[in-house]
Amino acid sequence: YKFSKSNVRTILSYPGHEVLFGIDATKLSTYFCRIEQLSFDRIQFNFPHWRGKANNRYNRQLLNDFLKSAAEVLSPKGEIHVALCGGQGGCSATTLQDWKGSWTASMFAAEHGLITARELPFDEQYNHSSHRGVDRPFHLGKDPKMYIFTKPNGYLAAPRNIQLCCRHELHVMVPNDDGFSSSCSLDQILAGDAIENIIQNIVPSGIRVEVPARKILSIPTEHGDDESIAVFLVVYCSEKAPLTRGMADEWRACAENEVSKYVPLRQNRKGRTVSRPFPYTALHPEIKYHTTGER
Repeated sequence: YKFSKSNVRTILSYPGHEVLFGIDATKLSTYFCRIEQLSFDRIQFNFPHWRGKANNRYNRQLLNDFLKSAAEVLSPKGEIHVALCGGQGGCSATTLQDWKGSWTASMFAAEHGLITARELPFDEQYNHSSHRGVDRPFHLGKDPKMYIFTKPNGYLAAPRNIQLCCRHELHVMVPNDDGFSSSCSLDQILAGDAIENIIQNIVPSGIRVEVPARKILSIPTEHGDDESIAVFLVVYCSEKAPLTRGMADEWRACAENEVSKYVPLRQNRKGRTVSRPFPYTALHPEIKYHTTGER
């Protein structure tokens, strides 16, 4: 690259700075774990991209491998900064279609024990080069972003608009008042307040539970009469801790077990795996599609 040598000289002019070449960003521990207790307070990768005109599959794999690698050499209070072009990150996508078309950065981060702490406009302070492997500029798009990932520390809360979520439905049989535990009234159950409180008390610290939608259904039985079912949409949100589908499904199983201590659940709706992770900003546009009465 045209300015490589002068850039290296500038960096080396500062005390304690070093420039290394030939480092594989997906295998950082190979290079740096040889030095005992070496870790980094910041690891930054601007506009990662698979060589050539690649599709999302390869770029997602590159991003996933980098985040895994960086998490292994990150200090407890360190940050991973990743700059991506508009729409690539997906962390604040407002539809599932946009999320699925992105690189799903926050989902990969969570798989490696990281939370998405911030999403900021990318501050362009240098000339970009390396378009398809040659020394020429590339276009950043309309809205490039800088994503900052950290290890959870128990007090740093991610803004809601970039939190990762998983959802599932909880189908509660609605008996007469005598069928409920004395600690939960019928009104509390149907409003969703009691359900939300019960589940919030069993998930790990740092995970926020919401019950943003509920609906009463009348389902015909084999005896010819109808039974009432209260359907609740339960959502787990990565407020201060990572969230993966596997984790959320464990919480779903615990939630079904705990809620069934208070009210009977619809048996043919128990044990259904939670949704794949998605951004919180895509939750409310999708709610109407996920409180159905399918048998």
